Amino acid sequence: MEQKQSRFFYGWVVVLGCLCIQAAAVGVLSNTLSAFIVPVSTDLGVGRSTFTLYTSFGMVSGLVMAPFWGEFFKNRRFKTFMLVGCAIIAACMWAYSMATNVYHFYAIATIKGVFQGLLTGVPVPRILSNWFIEKRGLAMGVALAGSGLAGSICTPLVTATIGNTGWRSGFQLLTIIFLVITIPVILLLIKEHPSDMGLKPLGWEKQQAKAAAGAGEAEVKVRVSGMTRAQAFKSRTYWCYIAALFLTQCCGMGLQNNVIGHLTDSGFDSMYAARIFSMMMLILVPGKIVLGKVYDTFGMKTGAIIITSLLSVSALLLWASVRKPFPVLFACVFGFANAIQTMQLPYMTGRLFGEREYTRVYGVCQPFVSMGSAIGVPLTAAIRDWTGSYRPAFLAIAVLAIVIMALELIAIKSSPGELEKFDRINDAAAAEVGD
Repeated sequence: MEQKQSRFFYGWVVVLGCLCIQAAAVGVLSNTLSAFIVPVSTDLGVGRSTFTLYTSFGMVSGLVMAPFWGEFFKNRRFKTFMLVGCAIIAACMWAYSMATNVYHFYAIATIKGVFQGLLTGVPVPRILSNWFIEKRGLAMGVALAGSGLAGSICTPLVTATIGNTGWRSGFQLLTIIFLVITIPVILLLIKEHPSDMGLKPLGWEKQQAKAAAGAGEAEVKVRVSGMTRAQAFKSRTYWCYIAALFLTQCCGMGLQNNVIGHLTDSGFDSMYAARIFSMMMLILVPGKIVLGKVYDTFGMKTGAIIITSLLSVSALLLWASVRKPFPVLFACVFGFANAIQTMQLPYMTGRLFGEREYTRVYGVCQPFVSMGSAIGVPLTAAIRDWTGSYRPAFLAIAVLAIVIMALELIAIKSSPGELEKFDRINDAAAAEVGD
């Protein structure tokens, strides 16, 4: 007998909780870091590319750990480990405020990157996938929009704090905000699976009915389909997809974390640059929701074409942002385009490879996100140090965005056939075991 769900679906509360976690872990801690590049590098007496290299240390350690966390969480619950991750990440952020040379930043970032996967990465998208069969793109878009919302609010606040009391106070402020948001949300709002509350995922009834009709039975257990991790490695889909993930993060982070530096180099004052960054982050909020809706309504192909085109255009607009009104136009376009950085991995991984070994496949895709972020920020800053301008890097990003589009379209086109092929292999293996 089908279980009748209440009119209010608790999964949307879980979405709100995930939104808050993303707001704190990404919006508060990551999307505000561009405000620190100029003051910290100046105070420590190092070049901007030398300082921003600390982000690479964090990304590389996260890259190394991502497959481990994917395997670690395969049969484990999340909440306890998420709380541990919060404590370690907060300690690292506070430690930044005590750093006296750039090597301290490198060491702290490495530790932070190792444990970042306890909070973000696998837990949030897996929890959302547990709750939503239908409207998964919308749910992920809303949840991941938290990073843009927090970034838009905190960047001017942190910039003002740095201007008044120094960059060390800025890191301390971020740490406090992070803890105030994450701990209560994880304890009170997050439920890992609908079964924890006697519920079913949204869309479960329709999936059950469709499977039952196909099997000619009144009620069936819906088969979990998709590739195993080993099968993903053998697929064209995987290799095109991870190349797209890598380039996406190179381009997205290269633009995002060098906006303030480029605008101040171009003669705009730091508070104007912070306001542009805040506008960009604010527009990112509806940008992620819109992209999720596009994925759900029109499919991944249309979503890929739209979002990569916007990424290319936004790079050209930032290239032109040496005078008004181009910074404002950039903020508007990139606010939507930047949704690709956080939406692509959690949504497309499940759709391209299925749910059979989601956490394990996710774990071997995420390192390429970390690798792209690790390279994109310091490489863009290095080009500025070498040439005296960010503009050559922005032109390169505009071209690479079109390459990303091509790679995603190939991955999307090859996925259905490969899923069908590996499902047959999985079913044959299961039948053999049954015999």
